[in-house]
Amino acid sequence: MALAVTHVILTIVVLDIFRHYVFGKKKFPRYWLVIGGIAGLIPDIDLPLQWLVNLFTPEHLTLHGVFTHSIFYVAIFLILGVYFQFQKNKKWAGIMYVIAFGWFFHLFLDFLYCNNYTFFWPFLFKINWCPNFLGFSHYKTGIDALILVAWLIHEEVHNRIKDYI
Repeated sequence: MALAVTHVILTIVVLDIFRHYVFGKKKFPRYWLVIGGIAGLIPDIDLPLQWLVNLFTPEHLTLHGVFTHSIFYVAIFLILGVYFQFQKNKKWAGIMYVIAFGWFFHLFLDFLYCNNYTFFWPFLFKINWCPNFLGFSHYKTGIDALILVAWLIHEEVHNRIKDYI
């Protein structure tokens, strides 16, 4: 499993690349980066819920990776984005698309870390194959720092660091 910081930082960095090079700052507000970063962490909400449930139950239940790690939620937010787009509400359409992207990116990272979650809930089957590119534990602890430093260098080289100060 990727660390929480990796889920947030990498989602923000990728969205920021899209903001700068694809959509532009005027069409992609900076606060959408924050929403995307939070959405990149939301699938792990099942961890504190699991802890809470296990406080009140005698047996240990494992909820992590069962319900919230599903592509089903990505589809819901994409459908909401299309709905708002047809309603000519660009702000909420964009927010829904950013949430869908953050959620999907979380699932993608977990797939790269070789977590066999129920990605297709409510259909309770698991993927038995994963690439295991990032499954080694020593990558988990430093990858978020490397991503953050690379992003800061990119922003400074392109004279965009002032956007965040």
